[in-house]
Formats: sequence, structure tokens, C-alpha cells
Amino acid sequence: MSASFSVIYCIDCGSILYAFFNIYFLKFLGFVIRKLHFHDMDSKIIHAACMRAAVTVIATGVAIIEQERNRIYIPREPRINAIAQREFYIDSILNRGDRHCVEQIRMKPVVLYRLCDVLTSHDLLRSTQNVSIREQVIVFLQIVGQNQRFRVISGIYYRSVETIHRYFRIVLKAVLKLYKHLIKNPEDTVPAEIMNNRRFYPYFKV
Repeated sequence: MSASFSVIYCIDCGSILYAFFNIYFLKFLGFVIRKLHFHDMDSKIIHAACMRAAVTVIATGVAIIEQERNRIYIPREPRINAIAQREFYIDSILNRGDRHCVEQIRMKPVVLYRLCDVLTSHDLLRSTQNVSIREQVIVFLQIVGQNQRFRVISGIYYRSVETIHRYFRIVLKAVLKLYKHLIKNPEDTVPAEIMNNRRFYPYFKV
């Protein structure tokens, strides 16, 4: 009786699990009664006790099932393709015009590509399996130029804060090493443009 009653409510996964629980509970109850050697107890009393236990289990199961059915489930958001979203965001920065690019990373796309080439040619920066040189430099420029927090950038690029922080330091060290190639020691002679201009000489003499 209890098994057939449980099958009626086996509509979802919770109901199925409860049906198995109901059946095995009654088997366990019969096993306990046999082990306790209730030989002297009247069969009608034993039958009534089993029925009361079965009714209690069934009522509890019905209450659990109804509670599960009335529960409000929050729909799960569709899975985001982080790689595609990241590339789309980077392309939107570089391909929406020079003005938009300057507003985002403080330089034009042609300058950005030139900077990436310089860092690559001097072996100061390399692409990794997951992060390209272009993304590393853009992330660095957004943090420096926009004063963005690491946590904000991590949300935009779908990366962890630790990853953003690590690549920021890598690009920072690479940029600082450019001084050997960009800054030259002064010559011994003063250029004629400074020597012949009273606005500059002797304030900018060597």
C-alpha cells in the first residue's frame, strides 16, 4: 500500500528518492520487529503499529514533496564565453576610433601596437598560453591611465584578481627596463639650439 501510494508522487527527483526511502523504511521496520522477538505481541497490535508508522512516513513525505514543489527557484544565468567576451571588449577599445581608444588607454591604437612591438623586440614581454601581449599591455594602461582597481579590471576581463595583479607587475617591470633603450646619456657639447637661446641657456646646459 505504502509503495503504491509513493509511486503516485514520484514526479520529480525528490519524489523518487522519497519513494525508495519509504519502501526501505518499512522493510527496516519489519526487520526491527522480528529482531526484537515480539512473539507474544498480538498480530493485530503489530499490524496497527506498522500502519501508524507507514502513515507517518507517508505524511512526512507528502509534506516534503509539496514544499519542494512550492519552492521558488532562481533561474540560472546562461554560461558566459569568457574568452569571446574578453576579445570583444579589447576589439571594442581598439576599433571604435582613435578618440575612444585614447579615452580608454590614453594612447592611439597605432601607438599601442608600436609599444607592444618594442616590448617584444627587446624580449621584455612575452605572450603566455592564456594572456596575449596585447591584453597585458591594455590592462596595464587601463589601471595606470584610468586609476582602475584590480578587482574592477578582473570583472571586466573575467579573470582573477591575482592574475590581473601578476600581469600588471610583469608589464610594469618591462616598461621600466625600456630606459636603457629610450634614455640616452647627455653629450659633452651643448646643442646650438640651447646655446643660442637665452631662454634655455645656461639653464639647460650640460
